[in-house]
Amino acid sequence: MIDQNLLLAQTVNFILLVLLLYKLLYKPVREFMDKRTAEIEAQIRSAEENQKAAEVLRLELEQQVKESRQQARQIIDEATKRAEEIQTQLVAEAKAEAQAVLNRAQREIQLEKEKAWAELKQHLGELSVLLASKVINESLDEAQHRRLIAETISQLDTLEKGHLQ
Repeated sequence: MIDQNLLLAQTVNFILLVLLLYKLLYKPVREFMDKRTAEIEAQIRSAEENQKAAEVLRLELEQQVKESRQQARQIIDEATKRAEEIQTQLVAEAKAEAQAVLNRAQREIQLEKEKAWAELKQHLGELSVLLASKVINESLDEAQHRRLIAETISQLDTLEKGHLQ
């Protein structure tokens, strides 16, 4: 019934075929698969490392942005403070200059006032002399006295308008 020689030959043939397939096909396929697996694992590790590096870089960039914002705020605060100092200084200088102009104007007014008083005293003296000379030259009755006063006042008005302008 079963031929043992045939069974043995088929078994030997099968074993040889398995060994041949193992040597020719399984080993290269296994090496290819191992190599491919190693490449994929290396790519996964590289991707993980890249992801970690990207996360570190993102954190560094966020820190730099935070520092840049803080520096910008600090610069703006310093500029604002400096502008306020300059404004205060300019206001103080303007007040000092205005006070100096005011003091100078007051001195000039005082000098002009003193000059006007001096001129008035001089003209008053002249008028007194003029009045005395008229009184001496004329004997005065009531009407002459009033006329003399009116003339003196009109002369005084004329002198004031001419010299004080």
